[in-house]
Amino acid sequence: MKFAACKYLDFSDNYYNATKQVLGGGKVFWFRKAVIGGTPSMVQFCKKRGRLNSPEACTSEHYAKCSDYVEIEHEVDDSTIPL
Repeated sequence: MKFAACKYLDFSDNYYNATKQVLGGGKVFWFRKAVIGGTPSMVQFCKKRGRLNSPEACTSEHYAKCSDYVEIEHEVDDSTIPL
């Protein structure tokens, strides 16, 4: 699956406590499982800033969380996204 988003967003499989999900418009975000006493949340992971507490964070220049936004085309393996 291909989509545009900031080049610093991280869609690697390094996040043991989160699963990839598809946002409307064909963008990918992470669903982070609840930690003890917390609630599950939809997030993004940034290579520069860590966890971003929004499923839309940096999926377009409009939603960019910093001035480092650079749009590229990401490609994520569909088989890593639950149905």
